[in-house]
Amino acid sequence: MVRLREIPRTATFAWSPGAASPLIATGTRAGAVDADFSNETCLELWDLALSNQDAGAELQPVAKIDTDSGFNDLAWTESDDNSRGVIAGGLENGSLDLWDADKLLSGSSDAVLSRTSKHSGAIKALQFNPKHSNLLATAGAKGELYISDLNNVANPYRLGSSTARADDIECLDWNKKVAHILVTGSSAGFVTVWDVKTKKESLTLNNMGRKAVSAVAWDPEKPTKLVTATPLESDPMIYVWDLRNSHAPERTLRGHEAGVLSLSWCSQDPDLLLSSGKDNRTLCWNPQTGIPYGEFPVVTNWTFQTRWNPHNPNFFATASFDGKISIQTIQNTGTESAKAIADQNQALDGEDFFAKAQSQPQVSSFSLPKAPKWLERPCSVSFGFGGRVVSVNLVEKGNRISKVRISPFEVDEAVGKSTETFETAIKEGNLKSICETRAANAASDEEKADWKVIEALLSENPRKGLIQYLGFQDQADEVSDGLANLGLNKEEEANGQPSPKESRGSGAKKHKRLQSMFDASPEEDNFLSDLAASKGAKTNNPFQIFDGSETEADKSITRALLLGDFEKALSLALKEDRMSDAFMIAICGGPKCIEKAQEHYFSKQTNSPNYVRLLASIVGKNLWDVVYNAELNNWKEVMAALCTFADDKEFADLCEALGDRLEEQVRSTGDKAARKDASFCFLAGSKLEKVVAIWIDELREGEQTAIETATDDTSFSIHVRALQALIEKVTIFRQVTKFQDTERTKDSDWKLGVLYDKYIEYADVVATHGRLEVAQKYLDLVPAKHPEAEIARNRIKLAMRQATSKTQTTGTATRVNVNKPLPQPTTYHPPTTFSAEPGPPPQLLISLLLLLRVRLQLPLRLLIFMRPRLLPRTHMLKQRRFRPNLLIPMRQQPEVMLLPQDISPGNNLLERPL
Repeated sequence: MVRLREIPRTATFAWSPGAASPLIATGTRAGAVDADFSNETCLELWDLALSNQDAGAELQPVAKIDTDSGFNDLAWTESDDNSRGVIAGGLENGSLDLWDADKLLSGSSDAVLSRTSKHSGAIKALQFNPKHSNLLATAGAKGELYISDLNNVANPYRLGSSTARADDIECLDWNKKVAHILVTGSSAGFVTVWDVKTKKESLTLNNMGRKAVSAVAWDPEKPTKLVTATPLESDPMIYVWDLRNSHAPERTLRGHEAGVLSLSWCSQDPDLLLSSGKDNRTLCWNPQTGIPYGEFPVVTNWTFQTRWNPHNPNFFATASFDGKISIQTIQNTGTESAKAIADQNQALDGEDFFAKAQSQPQVSSFSLPKAPKWLERPCSVSFGFGGRVVSVNLVEKGNRISKVRISPFEVDEAVGKSTETFETAIKEGNLKSICETRAANAASDEEKADWKVIEALLSENPRKGLIQYLGFQDQADEVSDGLANLGLNKEEEANGQPSPKESRGSGAKKHKRLQSMFDASPEEDNFLSDLAASKGAKTNNPFQIFDGSETEADKSITRALLLGDFEKALSLALKEDRMSDAFMIAICGGPKCIEKAQEHYFSKQTNSPNYVRLLASIVGKNLWDVVYNAELNNWKEVMAALCTFADDKEFADLCEALGDRLEEQVRSTGDKAARKDASFCFLAGSKLEKVVAIWIDELREGEQTAIETATDDTSFSIHVRALQALIEKVTIFRQVTKFQDTERTKDSDWKLGVLYDKYIEYADVVATHGRLEVAQKYLDLVPAKHPEAEIARNRIKLAMRQATSKTQTTGTATRVNVNKPLPQPTTYHPPTTFSAEPGPPPQLLISLLLLLRVRLQLPLRLLIFMRPRLLPRTHMLKQRRFRPNLLIPMRQQPEVMLLPQDISPGNNLLERPL
């Protein structure tokens, strides 16, 4: 045991009540003589400072007050009026003194609360009621027993008659369960149970022939059980009584070699009882079984008092007449450290060897067979995988009956509810509704834009939807207005074609006005149709193919046209820089001529408007020029051109290239708006690996902002909601674009590695909330070779009771035909030199072998080798199994099985001991 502190006093003591740092009150023991023969008596308070590792073993008092007489007993109780409680002292002169512990600690001169002298002799014992702290029982000489109320200390009432007994009451103890029951023990050997409510004796025990009683203690849990002790050196016994049978003790505890002076029954564990006595020893018992656990270090004089700490029973104190009060702990049941022993041995060296050796206590140790009750778990709880919590708690404390409960548990109920809502919506397939809801509830503009783009991809024509999202559909009216401002509509009107505005706004009105002006006849109505149906209309506008005014180029072009050589005519027109004529000729010449005319035209437009560069890319089907060279502030226009003209095979790569340029701008300038634009491009191009990286960055930033501004939400809830929003967005995007992950078969270097990590994390979260099916769904999206996913998948399968066999996990299972006979060992064939004819019976051969072994001292392995060659083949074929223990019945052989083909000279099995 470890001695934590020592108080250098020969004194009775009392522990402070409550959970505060423990204090000890000491009062000079009546009849004790100090080393300096001082007759000073006092009350002192000591701070044990158990939390201070640097404090020395010996302490100094923190408060002290002188008294008129020595103490026989001390008690300390809680009080509503005093934070540190009230201390009561039973003095040798019969006085009962009360002190205010607060005032003692503060050094106040008026710390004494009261002083009464109702007792005619010394007060031998006193104790406060454990349930009513205002009631104080005091007992002393001449059988006097008083009950005092702290509210009226001057008027105590006496239990029993003053003429009944003249023996001294040496000890008392309040019942721990029944507040009005009190037991006392007297020097005449009477153990009396008192009913304070009726002020009468309830029961008297004859302490085994009226042996003097030095200590009594009630069982802290069973109200009818108590222990008594005798101070006689000839019979140092501790008796365990059950008042239901008061004729004889239930059990006797034998261990002390001299009289027992003090008992202390642990309030927190009824299986622990301390006793100390005249043999200088302090023992620990199990009073329920009578088994002694062991003893604490032996001191050099009587140990007259021992007490458990009422609040923390890990500590106890023992007072002895060697001038020390030892504060010890039962936590360390080993021997003292080697350093402490070395220090003690060093202290024994020198001229004071014999004096120091006599004062050294004996070192002893013991181990409790089980943990104290206050260290046992009254309940336990453990979180299980799959949103379960397992708890164990006591149903009946007395019988130690426990009940195991498995309950569902969710860290955040909102997570489980939103998971179920989303998975239900996915099963119903209403993706548009999900996008609209998420966009309406988006926490940021970036998130809202993402959901809007995904919603646009849900339309029948995704590219048209993207153009509408970019706002270019509304610019059709602006183009019409621009044509009107340029006067192009007048030319259309001259050609009989109304402008778009007129056709929309005033077309019906003009039709009515013209109809009233011209009442067309049936012949006039058929004029245009008849004209179109004729072979040709004869006009009076003659012309000459060659009038003499033509240039040589004109003549060459004309001749080429007459011969149908449009390529030559086109070349001549382009050479003369007649672009209008060239385009008309190219139309007649077909696609090859048109392409040639276009190339020549664009090659000449060096200082032309910007739309010509765009037109060149569109005509040449080279939109990469627009993607790589257009200014990024016109990215929307570039995106609209891609949606309108890009080939389906190149569209995704073109969008990715534009997004990469925007993402590079984000890295170089830190412009977060460009990141949203890049996200749009990656979404349009269905580049999940690119857009996921942006979404994860947005997740971290949004999570950090939410944590900084959060009031009620925890960081876990904020993180899970952000993670859930990411997973929902990815899930919808995969379904909308019908994304196929081609990297799930790879072993490493996944482009979607960051997404796989989020899948695994999300699966763990939803599994923690009890959604194992959802967790398995997302883990199935992770490559099979992903190490963390493999562990998580196995854990999910085990939790769902769907763990597959080892063969199913590693490869294709092999179906076993149970009806097919199992393979048999190869039949043993003896050498051909032996005859197969029946020989002597096996029993005779076995006997011969045994005789040979005994006479010739042959080794057993040689007999095993000889047996197949001596026995007939017919007998060998009857038994395929060969057991060596059949040969040697007198020795028990190990249970092994050998086949005949295993018995051969070259087989190592013959060299092994059987």
